[in-house]
Amino acid sequence: YGFFIDGTLYNTTADAIPVLRNPFSTGTVVAHPTNVALSSVTDPYFRGFDNSLPDYWRYTEWARDFDANERRARPIVGGPEFPPGLASLTLVRFMHDHTGNFDVAIDGVNTPDLMVADNDYAVGLLVQKIAHSKYAINTLIFVVEDDAQDGGDHVDSHRSTAYVVGAYVKQGAVISTQYNTIDFIRTIEEVLGLPPMNLNDALGRPMTDIFNTEPSPWSFTATPSALLYNT
Repeated sequence: YGFFIDGTLYNTTADAIPVLRNPFSTGTVVAHPTNVALSSVTDPYFRGFDNSLPDYWRYTEWARDFDANERRARPIVGGPEFPPGLASLTLVRFMHDHTGNFDVAIDGVNTPDLMVADNDYAVGLLVQKIAHSKYAINTLIFVVEDDAQDGGDHVDSHRSTAYVVGAYVKQGAVISTQYNTIDFIRTIEEVLGLPPMNLNDALGRPMTDIFNTEPSPWSFTATPSALLYNT
């Protein structure tokens, strides 16, 4: 969802792909992968990197596809529900924490504060959706900020916000272990049972301190920032 998409097709020219809130409803393809090998695993209705479109609409497209996959899921005897339901790994790109395109952004989401609030709300809605689904008990959500080293719209060039959500994450605990982005990736690999891709992640440390070995009940309700009330 939104990764490795040809962003040149969003340029403000006469033949650019229009900014649409619900491209699925008209069958309008708004996401063309940069690699043909990704075509079969790319949602063509989930717009890539383009600050003209609020992330809220990216969330609604992801949610539409999530619901469709959930309906198609069938139980496997002795195991969790997997394809033709949800994939084992899903990558979702909500990119509005990056900000930009203020003069052409739609729905009044056209300032840095509003765009970051929109991004926060979309992420929250995704977490809420999974929390209230049948996949809540066996899904982990990893969230990392976009492009932490670049510019004033991020926390700091040497540190980044990151979140892990799910039933196996410790609640009410203070963990002082220092982790980095490579550790984040290594942890995802370990959860999926995948080998490291190269020496960098092979040397990463799985973030074991943040997890329990048994699941706990969890829930989440997304609340929009008051900044968004007039958008």
